[in-house]
Amino acid sequence: MKAVLIFDNVNDLLFSKWDEEFLLRMKSFGGQEIDGNITDNYHISQLLSPIITSQRIMAAQFSNTYTSMQCKDNTTIVFDEWLDHVLMIICEEDLDDAHRELMDCKTLVQHVCGQNINLLHSVTYQDWLSVLLESRTKGDSIPGASGVIGESGATLAALNALKSASKEIKCGSYQHYHLMLFVGDKMLALYSTRGCEDLMPPDLILLSIQCVAAQEYWTELRQLEEEDKASSNVRLPWLSAENSAIVNMCASGTGSPCAPHSLHLVELAPRIVFAMLVDMELREIGISAHLSSQILCNLRRLLLQRNMEMVPTTLDSLEQAIKKTTDALRKNKSNSALCSRLTSRLLELRKAAAGGASPLSPDTAAAALHTALDAVLEQLKPDIPSPKLNLTELKTQLSPYLDFLKLKAERYFNLESGESDVGSSISLHKYVEEFPGLIHFVYVDRTTGRFLAPDMADCVDMLTPSTVRAVIRRSLAALRGGCGAAAWRRGALHVCALQWWERRGAPARSAHTPAAARALPPPGDIRGSFYRQLQELAFPNDSQGVSLKELICIHLGLLPASTAVQQARRLAHSVYELAGENPAVANDLL
Repeated sequence: MKAVLIFDNVNDLLFSKWDEEFLLRMKSFGGQEIDGNITDNYHISQLLSPIITSQRIMAAQFSNTYTSMQCKDNTTIVFDEWLDHVLMIICEEDLDDAHRELMDCKTLVQHVCGQNINLLHSVTYQDWLSVLLESRTKGDSIPGASGVIGESGATLAALNALKSASKEIKCGSYQHYHLMLFVGDKMLALYSTRGCEDLMPPDLILLSIQCVAAQEYWTELRQLEEEDKASSNVRLPWLSAENSAIVNMCASGTGSPCAPHSLHLVELAPRIVFAMLVDMELREIGISAHLSSQILCNLRRLLLQRNMEMVPTTLDSLEQAIKKTTDALRKNKSNSALCSRLTSRLLELRKAAAGGASPLSPDTAAAALHTALDAVLEQLKPDIPSPKLNLTELKTQLSPYLDFLKLKAERYFNLESGESDVGSSISLHKYVEEFPGLIHFVYVDRTTGRFLAPDMADCVDMLTPSTVRAVIRRSLAALRGGCGAAAWRRGALHVCALQWWERRGAPARSAHTPAAARALPPPGDIRGSFYRQLQELAFPNDSQGVSLKELICIHLGLLPASTAVQQARRLAHSVYELAGENPAVANDLL
């Protein structure tokens, strides 16, 4: 049973994605017959309204926020609130898994809608968010990290091809853009024009999810049509006719998606996707408007609590954020009347909050400022540019590597069935010879959001993708519990999980306590909130050059535990040499 629900500020259901078992459960609560009409959003809103209202009141009036509820029938309910909207997941899964999925859902909403969550009133946006939620676990990537293809010949050829293609691309007045090639959900190459802002780790994860969703749709379409030809010209129903859309990428210290970019996708071959990301040059407006909206929401909550002591300080912060917003609007040559409107609404709010001669109450003045900020958000929905692409040369340069890349897309975690293509002749990897008893490993750099893992084709009979994902979830739980290392048995397998800090390549000792780690959100979400906060706890005011590394090793259960731990330590050094000093030579790992 699972349901993903988003409610607006008046508890109306804005977005819903549920299965049949959830509907049956709601029907039993509502006292309706099995064939009753319970699928209407109104009925679901009525049934869940007491829970949502309770969560809002406890958060707004008593500052006693709770993020989850667990029922006696093993039902788990997790909450999150963003810009007066409540996001909720109801399921029978582990609490951390549900919380992690809700955090990913919130990030995906910000990615496709920006700060205007009301775009989900559109059926197109609902379908877009729904397909991204389905695709977040269909690729190879592990929670909170994305993979790369490390074959040096293909990578160099792809990079040169992208560089050549950039000379033929025209995007009107926009000069800053990124060109990428994805194989499955793993990135093969990235080329950025001069002056581009660097993409953050969450951006690559979000783009990989977009590519997986597109590949799934194109693959299903080919199967329905029973044709073997490429479908690069087929429109994705949640994007425009040219497979383009406005998405929001991360643009601030907190990693919140609030910088509008234009995304364009083209399928070069089955599961090989060319992605173009055009910077719409609205980054400063997006960052400042996001900050202003967050502070205004906090201020409205303080006014609802009648906590007037904190209001002056919050108003000062809001004034600084509004000034940044108006400065960004003027720099972007936007409507000057909108800047004046924001400033006047803020002055009115100050008068009302201070008890001055204002005809408005503080609550009404805050609502008026919120309406003015909504007008700023309209500036963050630019027209989608129509790039002129000539990818003939790109396809020509990549043609010698297409068969190899198609095999890379099929192997490891298959996007459909999880089975690997083992029909071709495959030589054993070096790590099998050097570490007898070792079946699989996953090496993660949490600072960069990247991971390395061997091809699973050699161990497909002993290890399934679902088993690997279960092992990774268990290791994430151990990390949240404050453990630097953990070892356990899972059936016929022996698992070792290690976690350590490094500062510029040298070991570093952290200062955080296990209790502090348990108070953080669950690890593994797209934005890496857990790892960012953990680093702040571990190295307060001294986190420059610090990175967090993880290694998960899976051995045969017959291997003694001491031997497995010793091998894990040796493997950590070997993988670090390959991944840290010279990533291009990690062919045998990828």
